[in-house]
Amino acid sequence: MAETVATKWETVIGLEVHAQLNTRSKMYCSCAVVNTIELEQANTSVCPVCLGHPGTLPRPNRQAVIKALTLGEKLGCRINTVNVFARKNYFYPDLPKGYQISQYELPVCEGGRLPYWHGEQAMEAGIVRAHLEEDTAKLFHMDDGTAVLDYNRGGVGLIEIVSEPDFRSAEQCVSYLDELRNLLQKLGISEAAMESGNFRCEPNVSVRPLGSDELRTKTEIKNLNSFQTLRRAVEAEVQRQIAVYEDGGSVHQATMRFDDAKGITVEMRRKESADDYRYFEDPDIPPLTITSELKDEASTLVSSSWFELRKLMVETDGITHEAAQTISSDPILHRFYRNCSLDGHSPKEVANWVTGDFVRLLREGPLHTEPGELSAILTMMKDGKLTRPQAREVFEEIYRSGKAASVVVEEKGFGADGGFDLEAACREVIARNGKIVDDILGGKETAINALLGQVMKASRGGANPADTIAMIRKLLKLDG
Repeated sequence: MAETVATKWETVIGLEVHAQLNTRSKMYCSCAVVNTIELEQANTSVCPVCLGHPGTLPRPNRQAVIKALTLGEKLGCRINTVNVFARKNYFYPDLPKGYQISQYELPVCEGGRLPYWHGEQAMEAGIVRAHLEEDTAKLFHMDDGTAVLDYNRGGVGLIEIVSEPDFRSAEQCVSYLDELRNLLQKLGISEAAMESGNFRCEPNVSVRPLGSDELRTKTEIKNLNSFQTLRRAVEAEVQRQIAVYEDGGSVHQATMRFDDAKGITVEMRRKESADDYRYFEDPDIPPLTITSELKDEASTLVSSSWFELRKLMVETDGITHEAAQTISSDPILHRFYRNCSLDGHSPKEVANWVTGDFVRLLREGPLHTEPGELSAILTMMKDGKLTRPQAREVFEEIYRSGKAASVVVEEKGFGADGGFDLEAACREVIARNGKIVDDILGGKETAINALLGQVMKASRGGANPADTIAMIRKLLKLDG
């Protein structure tokens, strides 16, 4: 649309952007983040916390906080040292608690600016705030007129970025959103894909006489999920407001929806004020202090872009592009990878652990250990005190319990031979498996792996695989 709809009127737009955060679990519980594609997958990742059952206690997602800090630092925002989570009260079927856990008086980020290009013109928009909150459920509207609620999305972490009313056309909004989307993607904060519903914008639109600096009554257009829809919706709402004023009427503060088929905006409800939401501090979540450790993790991601981190890991450390992409996109994974590599362990070995067992465990529940404990496990493997199966068992235990690796090793009886007699174990397995032995002696030497597996089971993973195979070959006189 044109920069001004008519010579007598000027458009004024502010944007509220909701970006779904790249985290493996939801904002306040450990449920995995699931993007429902088919209705059959609905409500497969829910729990009492994200459904708001009485007596449940939410806990903020550390990854989400770090991603918000990363964005705030990149935009030059003021970071509030103390964050307060609030309850935003309203009734809607996609909100099972009857309130949304959000931030109000003390959000994580305030102020800041985002520069962007509009055609060949350098522009920038002010940022009012960027705060954390949880997403609501998703409604499937059925052909028979009923609706199905899917709570998989309910509770997923969002960051809401609220701009100043610095835009004078829908095209300027599109240029700004394109820049913001690229920034969120490059920093690994959000997939920011409108077509997937994890990047949604809500323009606040008003018009005023050309040359005036008055901010008139605004309306908010809800949940626009494409740039083309944004253009059409804003143009329709601007035309509607101009018509209201030119007919001598008044524009009411309201929430609007865009009817794509008819190309018009329709009032859904008169817009609530902050008082209507009855914000108050969530009694289940104490104030969150932004520590220097959290800021350092966020600063690491800002100072080195995703591209630079990935290039360094591939070209200097020699790990695969796929592993580097996984590690560089998550501050927790990157912290463990970096610290263990600095301890002198092979970057490829560390990458295998971080992208394998670590990623799997992160999906299952919260982390209770530090990089030094994984480093200790890798050292014990290097020194021959732990086999790989034993090391994996120890890592799972320290991940979930927070115990020191050395304590778990002692509790499980690993790290010493424990009286295990390798030769005796091999003789017993050979005696019990005559058919397999005949296959091996008949030239099918790959069958030796079946005997190896039984010895490893008897030793609880403690036997060295190479030593075990050598002992079996010796006892079967395979080497002459």
